[in-house]
Order: sequence, then C-alpha cells, then structure tokens
Amino acid sequence: MLTKTQIEVLYQKYLDIIKLEIIELGCAATEVRHVIGRLGEFYCAIETNGTLAKEVNQHGFDVISGDGRKISVKTTAQTIGFVAINKKTLNKVDDLMILQYINNELQIIYFGTIEDATKDCRTWRETFELDISRAKKMTLLKNK
Repeated sequence: MLTKTQIEVLYQKYLDIIKLEIIELGCAATEVRHVIGRLGEFYCAIETNGTLAKEVNQHGFDVISGDGRKISVKTTAQTIGFVAINKKTLNKVDDLMILQYINNELQIIYFGTIEDATKDCRTWRETFELDISRAKKMTLLKNK
C-alpha cells in the first residue's frame, strides 16, 4: 500500500510528466490518456483520504476512500463527449468521480454515487455512456 505522502509525490511527478508531454513535446492532452488516468486516481485518493485499489486495473473501482467506499475514477481531457462506465462491474463500486484535465490541472466535474451517475445514461452494448455536459449539470444541481 502506498502512503498518502507517496501518492502526493507520485501525483506531482505524473503532473510534471504530463506538462512535459504537452508543453515541450507538443502532444495533445487527449493523447496521454493513460498518464492522465493514473493522475486522476492519485488525485481522487488524495481528495478522499483514500488509497489506490490493491490491483492495477482492479475490476470496478480504482480508489478506496478513507471511509471505505469504492470509487471508480474517470479522467478525461475531452471537453465534449462522454465517459464509459462498464455495466458488468457496477456491483463492485459505490461512487464515481469524473475529472477533467484542462489548462494543466484537474477539476472534479462529478463526484457522487454510481446509481445517480447511471440513471440517465445512454446505453451501448455493455456500457453506460455519461455525457460530460450532463455530469457537469448533475454536479451543479447537487451543489445548489
């Protein structure tokens, strides 16, 4: 298990790598999805006083919060489109955190229960597709 300090150090290192890829090497943020995805997991663990799942690519969830809730983390650099949520693993997750990478920082665009997140999703095969703009609206309504 990584300590909170180790997660914070890794978060900063991954953020530095992403900045290098984008600013110095000219990559689009959407082209470094894997690194941005891991950055989001570190961010979620820090924000929820949690830790990473025991296995890389754990089925259903990425982070276990400080209060024991299992969180699926979706991180995107897209400004439009959707995030995919696997229907087959919904029973293994409590919450969903969607993060957006914009201007070299992460912003939470949704953090709530997986049930609320999937209520109004469209379906395609074995996934729910949650529109990014819909996720943002859900968060605005929840915070009012």
